[in-house]
Amino acid sequence: MKYASDVCTLVKGGKNIEHASYEEQIKHTSNGRVATYVPFRNGLFLSIAAAYADSIFPNEKVEIYYGAHADDAAGNAYADCTPEFAEAMNHAISLGTYGNITVCRPLINWTKARVVKEGLRLKVPYELTWSCYEGGDKQCGTCGTCIDRKNAFLENGVIDPVPYEV
Repeated sequence: MKYASDVCTLVKGGKNIEHASYEEQIKHTSNGRVATYVPFRNGLFLSIAAAYADSIFPNEKVEIYYGAHADDAAGNAYADCTPEFAEAMNHAISLGTYGNITVCRPLINWTKARVVKEGLRLKVPYELTWSCYEGGDKQCGTCGTCIDRKNAFLENGVIDPVPYEV
């Protein structure tokens, strides 16, 4: 089965990963969609999480936490990270689970820099985290998500503790 390989560089069969900021990538699109957008990925994840939660906690109130943030929604790079998408999914999931399951999205209006700041306050072991769209022993440092990550740390006056190729 072919799934998204013509539109997404992250799916086997797609093109090479873009090594430019999301802002730069968006300049070359008509709708804001960046090459690493996986069609309806977050909709699928939220739907699966809702189905699973409803099956293991039948007739209980359950909250699903969704970590989309404002920078991924900026310029419509990832339409499934927008507040409108999150609200629509919350509404559909609530209807489909008889009001038992809701989608909480505490970071939806936060920038990546604010997310990093909160993580620093909470002492998140960022050296154990991975954001890069390339595989390997080190993060590439030049794909859109690496650029955003490094900038978020710099905005907080902190050097990102993960190693980068560039």
